[in-house]
Amino acid sequence: MAQTAEAKATTRAVLIGRIALVWAVIILLRLVQLQVWKHEDYKLAAQSQHKHLEEVPALRGEILSRDGSPLAISIRTESAAVNPMRIVNPEFFARVVAPVLGLNAAELTDKLNKARPQNGRRARGRGFLMLKRHLTDEERSRLLPLRRTWPIELLEDARREYPNGVLAAHVIGSLNAEGNGNSGVEQKLNAELRGRPGKMLVLSGSRENDDYLTWVQEESVQGTNLTLTIDRVIQHDAEKYLAEAVKAAGATGGSVVVMDPANGAVLALANNPSFDPRVETPTEQEARIQHQNTAVQIPCEPGSVMKMITVTMGIDTGKFTPESTIYCENGVFPRPGRKPLHDVHHYGGLDVAGVLIKSSNIGVAKISIAIGPRTLYDYLKRFGIGDKSGIELPAESRGLLYPQECVGKKPCWSQNSHEYIAFGHEVAATSVQLARAVSVIANGGLLVNPHLVSKRSRPDLDGKEVVLQPAAEKPVRTLGPETCFTIRKIMERVVLEGTGKGAAVPGYSSGGKTGSAEIFENGAWQNRHNSSFIGFAPVANPRVVVVVTLNRTPKLGGVAAAPVFKQVTESALRVLGVPKDRPETDPLIKPKAAESEEGLMAAVRNAATGVEKESKPNTTETHASPVLTGRRVPDFRGKALLAVLRESAEKGIEVETSGHGNAHEQQPAPGEILPMGSRVRVKFSVAQ
Repeated sequence: MAQTAEAKATTRAVLIGRIALVWAVIILLRLVQLQVWKHEDYKLAAQSQHKHLEEVPALRGEILSRDGSPLAISIRTESAAVNPMRIVNPEFFARVVAPVLGLNAAELTDKLNKARPQNGRRARGRGFLMLKRHLTDEERSRLLPLRRTWPIELLEDARREYPNGVLAAHVIGSLNAEGNGNSGVEQKLNAELRGRPGKMLVLSGSRENDDYLTWVQEESVQGTNLTLTIDRVIQHDAEKYLAEAVKAAGATGGSVVVMDPANGAVLALANNPSFDPRVETPTEQEARIQHQNTAVQIPCEPGSVMKMITVTMGIDTGKFTPESTIYCENGVFPRPGRKPLHDVHHYGGLDVAGVLIKSSNIGVAKISIAIGPRTLYDYLKRFGIGDKSGIELPAESRGLLYPQECVGKKPCWSQNSHEYIAFGHEVAATSVQLARAVSVIANGGLLVNPHLVSKRSRPDLDGKEVVLQPAAEKPVRTLGPETCFTIRKIMERVVLEGTGKGAAVPGYSSGGKTGSAEIFENGAWQNRHNSSFIGFAPVANPRVVVVVTLNRTPKLGGVAAAPVFKQVTESALRVLGVPKDRPETDPLIKPKAAESEEGLMAAVRNAATGVEKESKPNTTETHASPVLTGRRVPDFRGKALLAVLRESAEKGIEVETSGHGNAHEQQPAPGEILPMGSRVRVKFSVAQ
């Protein structure tokens, strides 16, 4: 039976009602999803359209020299930013603003267009575009009138300055475009120097086309200030004398390291060629080449300077004494099944001291053969060879020292390696490692940790300096002081009698060792050397260790590197105020009786045990005639204090002053001979 019209209407109404109910349920579920389940997601999405956090750079920590002078500082600046969504005509904006800021108009137009919506798509930017960082005062003043027309905002920023220019560039380093260190201490300690950036909240409209507001949400924390061990005067002189030597020797480059052997403080570290940290290098590859720190990153064969370690081993083990005689085969030492060892000169019998003084390859090879490879490896480690020093510079090399024992297919010593390593082949070390090694001899047997940072500090909320000084690593004793004293005396004779005469420092005793490692390349010897000189001064109580290396020079170490040691050491001792221990007129004169071996040995033992005893006058000491060893006293009368101090410093005369005004009385009188070790007493008074 067919449905009535009324029944059909009811059926349709029920169907429509069910459809409406389902639709309502779907809408309700969707609302629950949007407003409950995904409420936070959409809330964050909405906020992201008009709230953005921008980083506020922290003021980078300062880098200071040992006397507190600034080496790298940060200066507060302002940078210009704009909301590109508010720029109606980017091309016109760029034509007006670019010349004001010294920018390229076409490039600025391109940046603005990329930050705006294109073809219905969202812009790549977020309503914020940095126009230029570190505005000059002139740029800022010219930009101010334009802010009335366009939404240009000035933001706080900071710029890095290097007041001393290229001085110590490889130590200090530089920054890249992002404000992070890309070499030197700036890179190695970037996290400490950078501090903690603050956060600035940028608030704009949901369409990102309204004016925006900014305010600081979290204050930035200034980076740590670092005080380095570098002395500006010693560093300057090291760079100056190194540059002159590189040119004179026809070398491709070189390095100088000056270190305090007592604690490992690096007073100067110079490389040639250098770079200007104020100039940003165009490419990363060029920056890497220019910023390469030869003294820390590039090891080379030390050559004969390694003989210092071999001879030390021979004496310290008790197998040899300085007087033990070694037959040096008249310059040719046959080795069955391989090439013989050669000396430059044909020596017969040499005592152990003479082996180091004359730099005999055969002599040190025989010492190594007599003692054996295992012990040699142990002594190399005692001197820090093959280990990183831990200096606060990036990419430090550990040098080259293969394991003495072979494991698997890894490189290791051959059966005869100890013969060649004894005189500096099959091993490589950096200048910093060599400075650390010679410091063991200079300080009486302690392996120190070379370092550049002497103090860390940061201003607190009240602006007061808070020192953040960590505990310094203690040096490790690796040799007895008596052995070190003996080697120091032998190394002094290297300067007085041997290959290092060019290293003699006027007025000071010094000791050292030359090195000339010939370069082997492309299957042949190149008649080019890595020429070096390592040494210390004064001999009795070394205050400085200096390592000089000249790369790829045709000249040997005694000719090319030793004179640089003399110049740099003389400068360092003068700056440090170290008293002279020899007549300046004759650096090769023998030490005074007060510096006899017995007296020096006692001083070494006392220094090793931390005991200082009052020295007693030696009644048997004889002095040379003052007429032969002194100098004539200049006439200081009538001169101001500054003029007296300058003239006395130039002539190496110590003065004792009293009063103020101009000099009116002095003792000894002008023209008299000043005995060695004496000083001129000058009285000053104001003219009535």
